[in-house]
Amino acid sequence: MWWTSQYRHNAFNFHRCYGRKPYFRGQNKPFKPRRMRGLLNLLSFLFTTGLFIAGAFYFIAKIIGQIAFDPNSSAWKKTVQKLQDKMRSLAAGALVPWDGEMLSLLSFNRTKVKKPGFWNSSSEGIFTTIYQEPVVAYAGLTSGKTAVFAARTSTKEFIFRQKEKETEIWINNTPFAVYASGALLAAGRGSRLLASLEYDAAEAQWPLMIGDKAAAAINNPARAESLGPNPRSVTLLRKLSQEEEDAVLALAIMFAIRG
Repeated sequence: MWWTSQYRHNAFNFHRCYGRKPYFRGQNKPFKPRRMRGLLNLLSFLFTTGLFIAGAFYFIAKIIGQIAFDPNSSAWKKTVQKLQDKMRSLAAGALVPWDGEMLSLLSFNRTKVKKPGFWNSSSEGIFTTIYQEPVVAYAGLTSGKTAVFAARTSTKEFIFRQKEKETEIWINNTPFAVYASGALLAAGRGSRLLASLEYDAAEAQWPLMIGDKAAAAINNPARAESLGPNPRSVTLLRKLSQEEEDAVLALAIMFAIRG
């Protein structure tokens, strides 16, 4: 129709004069960059805000973790008590009596396992013997590179406080030893060497020297599949005294929980 043709002619003249592209019904609407810029700005704001909130929560959790894992704080006592209560509840009526043969039968197999998640840093479980007998219950809490674990047999309780590459060990609420860089040192001023572990993450077994002789080998939980279908956590090489058994068992539990 003549008026349509005239409208188009006028529109193109308008475009020449003012530099704007005409729009006709039935055509796609022209792209509007202002809306896209606004959407990108909104997404950028939400992303930055999310990072800030996540960083704030991480910082607060780290500070709380440092306080909770400080042995001189009241928060430490509450943390340990909470883990002990959880561990004792898990172990109640479940653990078989510990005797002289159990150490050599202890395996990496676990039951009632609960692993830490994104929002929950706690863990728990029960280690069994190679005959599927429940013998060691544990419960733990992790915050970054710091962690605390409580474990028990039917007769003894262990507390492990890990900070960076050093781990403090208590037995029945009494300081027992400190493990660092392969050396297990007795608690106290003397720092007597209880045992020396030839740790190598690439090896399936780590020889444990007590005195000048090998007393046992701690098996590497990360290489457990190379030890057979039902891997033990410890291989004993000679008869142990009570203190030596405590040292071997403490290290075996510590590495098994980490693994």
